[in-house]
Amino acid sequence: MSQFPQRVTGNWTLNNASGEAVVRFTSFLSLDLRNESLVVSGPVEEGGFATYNKVETPLEVDVSLGIEGDDATLQTALDTLDKLQAGTELLSLVTPNAEYQDLNLEGFSYRRRREDGLGVLWVDLSLVGVKQVKAEYTNARVGRRKQRGKVQATEKSALKGLSEWIGGGK
Repeated sequence: MSQFPQRVTGNWTLNNASGEAVVRFTSFLSLDLRNESLVVSGPVEEGGFATYNKVETPLEVDVSLGIEGDDATLQTALDTLDKLQAGTELLSLVTPNAEYQDLNLEGFSYRRRREDGLGVLWVDLSLVGVKQVKAEYTNARVGRRKQRGKVQATEKSALKGLSEWIGGGK
């Protein structure tokens, strides 16, 4: 008989875009979440720095869970995790406190332990937030760019100028 923490599957799920659970787990063991933003700084004149922007980094979520069942149930869970890890499907992690949407399974690991019996998998998932953007295109015409600033003389233009000077502009 395995030693599982209190079962909390009613409040904790990993869902696909349709809201269906993608992996049926027996126990939710832990959640580690990193939600950060970086302040961007850049050098300015005389050795100073200017802070001018703040950039949100992708959400990172590590989840540990237990799956209990027969060999077919455990194999189905592993097959599903393999498919999710290799693909681009977006998931949502539902917890009692919040729902974290637009996550992709970046990686997973699992282990079986003799003391838990053959019908138990301990799985660690690494999920990362995906920011979806919509590309916008336009048919606007871009005019020909004019060169500005210093332009390096080409050999042809330098010789032409020299020959004009020597030949008196002929």
